Amino acid sequence: YNNHYASFLGPPHLRSIVRILGYQGIAVVMQELLEIIHSLIQGNIHQFTQTLLSAMPKHCKLPRYDYGSPGVLGYYHAQLNDIVQYPDARTELFHNFRELGNALLFCLLVEQSLTQEEVCDLLQAAPFQNILPRPYCKEGEKPETKQKRLEAKYAPLQIVANIERLGTAKQAMIAREGDLLTRERLCCGLSIFEVILTRIQTFLEEPIWHGSPPANGVMNVDECTEFHRLWSALQFVMCIPVGTNNFTVEQLFGEGLNWAGCCMIVLLAQQRRFEALDFCYHILRVQKVDGKDEVIKGIALKRMCDRIRRFQVLNSQIFAVLNKYLKTSDPDNLPVEHVRCFQPPIHQSLANQTYQRPDHLR
Repeated sequence: YNNHYASFLGPPHLRSIVRILGYQGIAVVMQELLEIIHSLIQGNIHQFTQTLLSAMPKHCKLPRYDYGSPGVLGYYHAQLNDIVQYPDARTELFHNFRELGNALLFCLLVEQSLTQEEVCDLLQAAPFQNILPRPYCKEGEKPETKQKRLEAKYAPLQIVANIERLGTAKQAMIAREGDLLTRERLCCGLSIFEVILTRIQTFLEEPIWHGSPPANGVMNVDECTEFHRLWSALQFVMCIPVGTNNFTVEQLFGEGLNWAGCCMIVLLAQQRRFEALDFCYHILRVQKVDGKDEVIKGIALKRMCDRIRRFQVLNSQIFAVLNKYLKTSDPDNLPVEHVRCFQPPIHQSLANQTYQRPDHLR
């Protein structure tokens, strides 16, 4: 038994933690984790972000497809050389992001385990609370009749009704309170993880995470001032293939690293820009077109593209989970999507001309 549940942390352990702690204990653990996340974001991660943003190039374009995937890889390697050569990336920076991501994953897995426990409790308690499934009816049978028979069959199990009829007033009050506690569960509409994400969002209000306002008034395209551009550079480092006897980023840090970066990007509302402007994704798109496989600066292009694709799939899955929890199911509190309309640019040669409708030119 011990060997069966040793050397890993998974659903069996989390279910046991949930049973032992209960709501109050889980709330204490979540509060402690939030304090750890706050200290990581405001402390080490903030300092590293400040340092690395100063090492990032001021502008980094998406090269045209004409350069080919080897040229694009060489361009990004030259532009991001300071980030690639950063000595504390694997020793300290990635460890801080790993701790942040693991804390998030622990909160998510605890909620999932708690939901499973609550659903089992509700299903087991249903016959005692007069919550009965709709009976199957053959052709010609009346569902109301079968439902009444079913209710009569389970009537002796209705704890609250029977105690109110046969017990004392105090016993009836205790039965009603127990029935209420059984019905009112978090899984019936509340989400711990959504609250955790909302609280973390308040930790990311400093200008360093959002970058400078766009010069074109719409969005930053080539500028490297926002967090998603820094994470693109770090992902470029993660995707570089390692030697035969070296450990990969996944082996050293697990998926907590990806969860931390993706969570911060989503909470900063930078997901769409990250997916459109990411350095690695652009290399992958160009390589899919030309299909080249060369060695650039000691980096095997095909191997790197395989790693980029795996990271892209993982990032998409993480984004989907985070967005599912952040988009509330309450129709009265749905977030409003703000759409800004911009006038199309006018060429200088046409700036002084007035537009006339074609039917007025006759």
